[in-house]
Amino acid sequence: MQRFEQIYAEHHDAVRAYVRRRAPEDVVDDVVADVFVVCLRRIDRVPEEPLPWLYGVARKTLANERRRRVRTAPATPGVVRDPEPVGDTALASAFAALSERDREVLRLVAWEGLSQREAATVLGCSGVACRVRYHRAKSRLAARLAAAASFQRDPEGATR
Repeated sequence: MQRFEQIYAEHHDAVRAYVRRRAPEDVVDDVVADVFVVCLRRIDRVPEEPLPWLYGVARKTLANERRRRVRTAPATPGVVRDPEPVGDTALASAFAALSERDREVLRLVAWEGLSQREAATVLGCSGVACRVRYHRAKSRLAARLAAAASFQRDPEGATR
């Protein structure tokens, strides 16, 4: 019980922030509570560094919540959402145009500050697979940004 209390105290805020960036406010507390219920039930299987594991549980819990909402109210939008664009609308548009898989690996590394090894734990894949996903996602994002930038320029190179 002491280990669970330590994990909860150290990582509750990070897990809550992770969930808040991906879900409507009305489900955040329930999802976070479910994450820590799983943690308590599986305390013997929680790794030494629990945060990536907790994010993985949160990711699966959010997916379950999304499926539940689709079953109960098909017209209700899904749970996962991106924050409103602030400042760089070109970046926000390019990011939104990526697949959910690409966005998630970029979120884990850029927003959550995880290493690629930790992101692999969350995604349930090998470190090599995560590195490949991350590299490809960055490349696709860069290509979308470059395409948007070239669209903004006329043939003389002046910005419209």
